[in-house]
Amino acid sequence: MGVALLSALLLIAPQDTVVLTIDEATARAVAVSPPITASAGAVRATRGLRAEAWWPFPDNPALEYGRVRRETGVATIYDWQWVLSQEIEIAAWAWRGSAATALIRSAEARVDDTRRIVALEARRSYVALVVAERRAALTDSAAAFAERLGEFARRQFDAGEVNRLEWNAAALEGARARSAAERARADAAAAAADLARLLALPRDSTPRTTALPAIPPLRWDSDSVLLALARVRRPDLRASEALRQSADRGATAARLAFIPNVTVSAFKGREEGTDDLVGLAVGLKIPLFHRQQASIGAAEAERAAAGAQLAATERVVQAEVLAAGARFIRARAAERRFATEVLRAATENVILTERALAEGEVSLTDVLVLRATAVTAQLEYLDVLRDAADAWFELAAALAAEPADLAALLGTGD
Repeated sequence: MGVALLSALLLIAPQDTVVLTIDEATARAVAVSPPITASAGAVRATRGLRAEAWWPFPDNPALEYGRVRRETGVATIYDWQWVLSQEIEIAAWAWRGSAATALIRSAEARVDDTRRIVALEARRSYVALVVAERRAALTDSAAAFAERLGEFARRQFDAGEVNRLEWNAAALEGARARSAAERARADAAAAAADLARLLALPRDSTPRTTALPAIPPLRWDSDSVLLALARVRRPDLRASEALRQSADRGATAARLAFIPNVTVSAFKGREEGTDDLVGLAVGLKIPLFHRQQASIGAAEAERAAAGAQLAATERVVQAEVLAAGARFIRARAAERRFATEVLRAATENVILTERALAEGEVSLTDVLVLRATAVTAQLEYLDVLRDAADAWFELAAALAAEPADLAALLGTGD
């Protein structure tokens, strides 16, 4: 539904601006992601391997025709014969097919894991654009005020009410604020370009954001709860486990391939021009010179590599989950403190300094200091908000869950 809605927006909205919610942006990023397309394509290779391993035949049947001319002194006789032969694997084929089936499961889990990673990247890019847009708007507003303040200081200097030091300070602040606003606009343009890349938007289209969803107050009893959920839900763990199973079964198939294969042949022919021949032959392919040494060695190497990869994946999952859980608790607490205490006071000071300056209640220097402190606090809140939102999305990705589902999975409470 999200991708369909975005397609409609692309047709209705102006070609240079596409307004998206974070869910719409994530859905489109997943739908158009090249890594996901590539990983889905890799599944086809494993399915092809499974299709070939389904039959107990290591090769195609062989059909031969032979014709012999015989001179009897009285007449010339032609003998001919048709032979159809097929090699049959006795034991290894079933294990080889089971290994290919596990390989399919591993490849499909890799697709799910790629979706998880792409969704996290899209959400983080969206948050970066939200923060960049707000930073650009805030610094532009601060620059406009600083420039008005500089003009006010010039008039005050001309009237002899302030000295040159105060006038220069106001002019300096105006130039610095405008420079910061231009840099913030450049950062916003770069963040929009990065999100547009993930969304595969046309060159003349620029994404715009809406408000971020509220970060829920998640709660869990211990880190073991997070680890237990991750072990069940993480697709990269499932992929590594399936790969190890495939390698185990492949090693078994390689060892069983030492058992001789059976060759069955059926033939029909004619001899001396009158005798019809029909027969059946059964033979064994003796592992005399080639005893599967290379295949067994390669299979054992693959099994060792698959086991090592599974162990490494388990360590990565544990580290990601523990880090994401710790970061979320602290980042959200910092965001709440900023939002309820620091941001409120900073917003009030921005308004009050403008009013106080207009009413002549504070000096020009005090306005510069108070205004700069308030704007700095507002800008710092944007960094805190970005950290908290990123931590929320990283925790969801570490548990292979949607961010909105974490409250149901873990519970809530401050």
